[in-house]
Amino acid sequence: MFEKAVKIAKSAMFPIFRWEQISSTEARVSIAGTGFFINSKGYFISAAHVFDNTVESTSFLYIGRLPEEVHKPRLKIREIVRNNDYDIFVGKIEVNSEKYFNLEKKIPNIGRSVCVSGYPLAKIKPNDQGGLELGGVRRYFQPSFVLDRAKVNCINREFTRIHDGFLVRDVGLFGMSGGPVFDVKGKVIGIQGSVTPPRESKNAAGRSISVENAIVIRSSLVLDLLRANKIRSNFFGRFY
Repeated sequence: MFEKAVKIAKSAMFPIFRWEQISSTEARVSIAGTGFFINSKGYFISAAHVFDNTVESTSFLYIGRLPEEVHKPRLKIREIVRNNDYDIFVGKIEVNSEKYFNLEKKIPNIGRSVCVSGYPLAKIKPNDQGGLELGGVRRYFQPSFVLDRAKVNCINREFTRIHDGFLVRDVGLFGMSGGPVFDVKGKVIGIQGSVTPPRESKNAAGRSISVENAIVIRSSLVLDLLRANKIRSNFFGRFY
């Protein structure tokens, strides 16, 4: 069902590396989240909270469209604009992207089939050449569907943010924040924001199941931010 859309995703999305320089010879490297290109000039979208809680030695890097492509040299991610209230980040990388996602303006109907995506469960380790072994950094795709509309306050150490969009049955894992949520045609209808607090379902015998759902930030908010800052993007085949 999502075969065409996944082909787009393989070229349009990438992991965002968080690099903490501990000393002149030692660094701590992790996947902070996921980004995806929205035009051919290297502009991309992610969640603002991916770039929170930094110190002076923190930088965010693009190392390629993994796992197929490792980009050398590593490129620093440049912030263009963000909306901290709605948890949206627009950045730029000095690369050209032939494949990128189009954004869907309409909020999806309840029951619509969607796919959540990103870079969770990454395994990163040093190699014998003094670089990084990135074979364990791989994409994740999970077909799902829209459950309901949602508007939830999410609190971290720096900001209280509003995740305004819709619920999806399947949760995103750590590393998938900011990743595209797309439909069967390959149009992005939102970005991975957070998950609902755990709820319990119990039966008469006392058994319980913990339930969480993904909260997706609707792409119309992304389009509003792009329009306000005159950033070129595409939806329904038209540029603005």
